[in-house]
Amino acid sequence: MTEIKEPTQEHVKYFHKLTRKEFKKLCKEKLTWEDCAKRYPQPVWCHYPDALRGVMGCWSLVGFMVTDEDYCKNCDCYSGQSGR
Repeated sequence: MTEIKEPTQEHVKYFHKLTRKEFKKLCKEKLTWEDCAKRYPQPVWCHYPDALRGVMGCWSLVGFMVTDEDYCKNCDCYSGQSGR
């Protein structure tokens, strides 16, 4: 399971803050979901195991439906730990 942590300098931003344009650029770089998760962690309130695992991860997160914490509040994996 991917450890959930605050972004550092190597983490540019949280995954849910990426724009579609930024994501398309990552696709062109052929970044794997694992590498993406290392660079752009899942939100701190998300306790879905390995949420950024593509098809096996959180479909709402990787499908760009999550834009803020409110979207996730009814999810069983929502921790209630706001950080953004």
